[in-house]
Amino acid sequence: MRRLVVAALVVLATLPALAAGAQVNASITGVTVSPQSPAPNESVTFTPTIRNLEGSGDAMVIDSVELRPSGGQGLPVYTRAQNLGTLSPGAKITVPLTHRFEEPGTRDLRIHVDAQNANTDESVELRYPVSLSVQKRHPQIDVQTNDSVAGVATNGSVRVANGLDTGVSNVEVAVSGDGVTVFDDRSVFASLEQGGTATADFRFRPERAGVNELTATVTYTLPSGTERTVTRNQTIETEPARRGVVLETSRSGSGTEQTLTVDIVNQGNAPAEDIVVTGVSENATISQTIVDSVPASSTRQVRLNATLSEPRADVAVTADYESGTVQRSVNATATLRATPASIELTGLDVAREDGLLQVTGSTSNVGTTTARSVVVRVVPSETVEPAPPNRDFFVGEVPGSDFSSFDLTARATGNVSSIPLEVSYLVDGERITETFAAPVDSGLAGQEEQQTGGGPGVGLFAVLGLGVVTVLAVAGLLFRRYRRGDDDDDVDI
Repeated sequence: MRRLVVAALVVLATLPALAAGAQVNASITGVTVSPQSPAPNESVTFTPTIRNLEGSGDAMVIDSVELRPSGGQGLPVYTRAQNLGTLSPGAKITVPLTHRFEEPGTRDLRIHVDAQNANTDESVELRYPVSLSVQKRHPQIDVQTNDSVAGVATNGSVRVANGLDTGVSNVEVAVSGDGVTVFDDRSVFASLEQGGTATADFRFRPERAGVNELTATVTYTLPSGTERTVTRNQTIETEPARRGVVLETSRSGSGTEQTLTVDIVNQGNAPAEDIVVTGVSENATISQTIVDSVPASSTRQVRLNATLSEPRADVAVTADYESGTVQRSVNATATLRATPASIELTGLDVAREDGLLQVTGSTSNVGTTTARSVVVRVVPSETVEPAPPNRDFFVGEVPGSDFSSFDLTARATGNVSSIPLEVSYLVDGERITETFAAPVDSGLAGQEEQQTGGGPGVGLFAVLGLGVVTVLAVAGLLFRRYRRGDDDDDVDI
């Protein structure tokens, strides 16, 4: 009996030793946090890795994994995962825990694992400290504006730079202003990756001079679905509008077709837009032109085509334009002049035909306007007189820098060295008369007098001719009588 009791005691003594040897050897090997620097009210995920080590003596049943503040017992549990199953020796599990922190600041946290030995129900507790900084961070906003003038629209832009450690989506940029009218005030971007930038352009018009303020509001969505808004105010200095558009004119060309050059000089501090330049004249037809814009402190040159109907044309030049919301106008004057018509007789030639002198040539207009009612005639003198059929010649119109031919006839008496000619024409309603001389070759001078006059040379030739005729007549008569005498002698024999 004593031996049996001893044996039983030995068996009972050895059982606790065997149970104590079957322990769980587990740990939390690490915790990942995403995002690492969250903003207030942004969803943060803590993912611990729980491992039952290879040398563990038994499996481990995980009851719960919790996220708690660091400290003693009784602190609140931020979030937990429960009933995660059994973890065999050598196995591991990752458990994501998500929570949002409403206020910024640094937080000391702890991952708490409650488990038990799968065979002995022995309690197993694992701890892992986690530190988290909740920062009130947003993408950076930069507002850029051009110099502004009261009542004048100008350009601006909002640049959004995502410095967060995550991408964002549904990015909306809106611009507003106090005392400022904003055009194209809203831009939307589907997404903005981490480290990326986006630029939203807009136009704005301050309604008054002085200090004005623009407000840029950016709304975006975090990957967790949280929508966030950030604003940026930008102060702008607005100058009062200053007029300063002037016109400077110059011309080119000397005929009836000329060019009027107009320089649009913007000396103001606002652009001149939608400019219409016109010219008006009673004595010319002027074209018009349109200019989109002339920036402040800039010059734009345009050309207007002008057709003159008179040698002089006074032109009123007008530029109508818009400066801001105000319609304005500026004027200038210019004078266009064409070289008036002037007729010269060129290519003069004198020839004899049928006892008359034929004078030919051209009426050449050395001016740039039209000479009208051009008439050329022979001027009578002591030795020259007009003769039909062309005592005078009506040329009509001779355009500028052009010519027209004419043909005159004259009768000359005695030695003549030139034929006096007269040309008359109208220029701007005024008749101009000028005289020219058509030179006569020496071989033609005096021929008409020798043929038709009664000088001694002509009488001598007439007497000599009559004598020759008389001699020939007497000789013929004697010859006939001599033959007749011969014939009578023959008959008597």
